[in-house]
Amino acid sequence: MKRRILVLLALVLFVPCLFAADWYISDYDVQITVGRNAVHHMVETITVYFEGPHHGIVREIPLDYRDYNEKTVAKVKNLTCSDPVSTDQDNGYLVMKIGSENRTYTGEKTYTITYDYDLGADYNEGYDLFYLNIIGTEWECPINKATFSIVLPFEADEEFRTSDDFFNYVYKNTHFTTGRYGYTENNLSATLAQQDDGSLLIRGEMSGLSAREGITIKIDLPEDWYKDARLPWDYTGVMKGVNIAVSVIVLALAVLFWMMFGKDKTPIIVARFKAPDGLSPLMVGYVADLTVDDKDVISMLFYWADQGLLSIKEIKNNKYEFTKLKDIEDYGVENKKIIPDLEVRLFNGFFKNCKVGDVITFKNLEKNNFYETIVKTKADTKKYFTKERSLQNAKSKLIAGLLAVLAFLPAVTGALAMGLYENAFMLGVLLYLGAGIFLTIMSAGVFGSLFNKWHMRKSNLLPFIFSFIPGVLMLGAFCLTDRMTNDSVNLLQNLVSAVGCTFVSFFAVITEKRSEYGNRIFEEILGYREFIDKVEIDKLKMMIKEDPDLYYRVLCYAVVLGLEDKWAQKFEGMMIQPPQWYSGYSYFDSYCLARMATRMNRTLPLASVPRSSISGSPGSRVGGGSFGGSGFSGGGFGGGGGHAW
Repeated sequence: MKRRILVLLALVLFVPCLFAADWYISDYDVQITVGRNAVHHMVETITVYFEGPHHGIVREIPLDYRDYNEKTVAKVKNLTCSDPVSTDQDNGYLVMKIGSENRTYTGEKTYTITYDYDLGADYNEGYDLFYLNIIGTEWECPINKATFSIVLPFEADEEFRTSDDFFNYVYKNTHFTTGRYGYTENNLSATLAQQDDGSLLIRGEMSGLSAREGITIKIDLPEDWYKDARLPWDYTGVMKGVNIAVSVIVLALAVLFWMMFGKDKTPIIVARFKAPDGLSPLMVGYVADLTVDDKDVISMLFYWADQGLLSIKEIKNNKYEFTKLKDIEDYGVENKKIIPDLEVRLFNGFFKNCKVGDVITFKNLEKNNFYETIVKTKADTKKYFTKERSLQNAKSKLIAGLLAVLAFLPAVTGALAMGLYENAFMLGVLLYLGAGIFLTIMSAGVFGSLFNKWHMRKSNLLPFIFSFIPGVLMLGAFCLTDRMTNDSVNLLQNLVSAVGCTFVSFFAVITEKRSEYGNRIFEEILGYREFIDKVEIDKLKMMIKEDPDLYYRVLCYAVVLGLEDKWAQKFEGMMIQPPQWYSGYSYFDSYCLARMATRMNRTLPLASVPRSSISGSPGSRVGGGSFGGSGFSGGGFGGGGGHAW
C-alpha cells in the first residue's frame, strides 16, 4: 500500500514536468515611442534560456482588429531583427520565424526586434485611444522579469498648453492591467517622469509572469490627439496611358542625359609602388569605393603605428591596449607634414585627454564615446573631398540627382493607374507604390555599390546579373498587388513600370562621373592596388632590402583595399620580425597583423559605443487606478506572443 502511494505521488509530481516547456524568457524589455501619427516605434529585447537545443523563437504580432473596430487593420513596418528572420501573415497575425534551420542554441540567447506599429486612424468618438499590450498574453512560456519604457511626445496645443498639463492628464488617465487575458488586476510597479523636452517617460517592471500572462496599458487621450494618422485613400481616374507615357519618357531622358553628361573615362591602370601622395589609408579607402567603412577608420591605427605615433599591445579576448608615443601636431611639425584636420581630430579623439606615454583600453574608448568620433570622421572625410577636391563632376552629379527623382515616377503613376475606390483596395495600391519606391531605391543602392566597387573586384559578371534582382522582384510585386486590387494582371503595364524604375535608376547611377581630380587619384589608387595584388616575389624581396618595414607600411592600405590576406600571403615563409610598435601573446607570422586588423575592425567600433540609458528622474508612480474604464489584460492592440522552434 505504501509503495502504491509513493508511485502515485511520483506521478503527480513528475508527470506535469514532462509537458512543461523546456525554455523560458529570463528577461523581456520593451521600449515604445508613441507616435502622434499612431505609428508607434517598438524595440523588443527578449532574452530566452533554452534548456534543450532550439533553432530560435517564433514571434507573433496581431494585425487584424476588425472584430474590435471594423476599420482597424494594423501594419508592421521597418521590421529588423538581430538574427535571421522570415515573416508571413497567418490568420490576422504577422508571424516572424527567427533563427536558422542550420543552427541550434542551448542556454541563454538574446533577440532584438525593432519595428514601427501602425494602427491607423482612431475612430473612437469623443476620444483617442492608446491601448497596447506591452507584453502579450499568448507567450507559451513563463517570463522571469519584464521591464518597459514608454515615451509620449508633447506638443503644446489648445488641450495642453504646458507640459505640466500633459503630465497631470496622463498621470490621471493611465491604467495598467496584468495577468491572463481578461484579468483586471494590476500587480506591477510603474513610474511617470517628465523629460527635458516635455515628453513623458513611463517605466515599469514586473517579475514572475506565468505562461499566457501579460501587461497592458490603456490611456484615453483627447479627441484628435493623433495627427495625420493613416486614412483610406479615395480617388478615381484611369492613368494607365499616363503611366506608360511617363515610363517611356523618363527612360528616354535618362539615356539622353547619360550620353550627354555621364560617360566616364576608362581608368588607365599602371602599377605604382607607393600610395598616392598626401592620402592616408582612410582617404584611399573612401576614394576607392566612395564609402567610409569602419575598416577605413581602423586602418589609421596601423598607419599611425608605422609612423611612430602609437604602439599596440594585444591581450586576450580580442582586446588591445594602445600607448600614445607622440602628439600628432608635434609629429607634423617635426616631419614638415600637413596633416588634415579630420585626421588630427580622429587621433585626438582616440587619445582623448591623454598625454604622451598614456595607455588606453576599450573601456576608455567606451567612456570617451569614441564611436561618435568615428561617425564624425566618416562625415568629415566626405566633406574633405568637396570643392576643388570633389571626386564627382558637378554637372553630372546634378543630372544624376534629377534622374534619381524621376526614377520613382513609373511606380507612382503605376500605383495611381490601378485606382482606389474602397478600403479594400488600399492595401494593394500601397503595396504597389511601396514596393516600387523601395525596390527602386534598392536598385539604385545595388547599382551604386556595383559600380563604386567595379574596379575592386576580379569579376563583375555575377554582381552585374544580381544587381537586376530588385527589378525582377519589382515586376513580381507589381503583378501580385495588381491581382490583389483588380483580380487581374496587366503584365505589359507592370513590365513597363518595373523596367522604367529599374533602368532609370541604373542610368542615374552611371551618369554621375568622376571629375578630373577624382579620375587622377583614382587611377593612382588602382595602380597601387595593382602593385599590392600582383607584385612578384622577386621584386618584393628587392624592395624589402631597401625598406625592411615595407610589409607594415603597406598593410594599412592593403586593409582598406581588401587585400590584407593576399598581402600577408606574399610574405608567407619569409622571416618577418614583429614591428617595434607591436607586442602580444599570439604567435607572430605574416598573417598575424592581418588577422588582428580583421578582429579589430569587428570589435573596436562596437566597444567604443557607451551603454545607452533613458534620461529622466524616477518620477511618480502611475497606473494604479481601479478598473473603471481601465481595460483588461490582453485587451489592447499589439502584444501577441510566441513559442520556440
